[in-house]
Amino acid sequence: MNWKWLLTAGEPRPRYVILVAVGVVLMMTLTYPIWYPGGRGMAAFAAVAATILSHVSAKLVMKA
Repeated sequence: MNWKWLLTAGEPRPRYVILVAVGVVLMMTLTYPIWYPGGRGMAAFAAVAATILSHVSAKLVMKA
């Protein structure tokens, strides 16, 4: 697997940023009932997980 492709930001950058931002907002909205009762720590964990998943999905969408 090409780790450099996966770990760098996508090109063109504006499209990548929009895909990641929409993905993070969508993931945080959908998982609100899970992380809200958990407090700040759970919210931070959910935000990091949402960012990673959105990054990977944006890269896969842009590759296709």
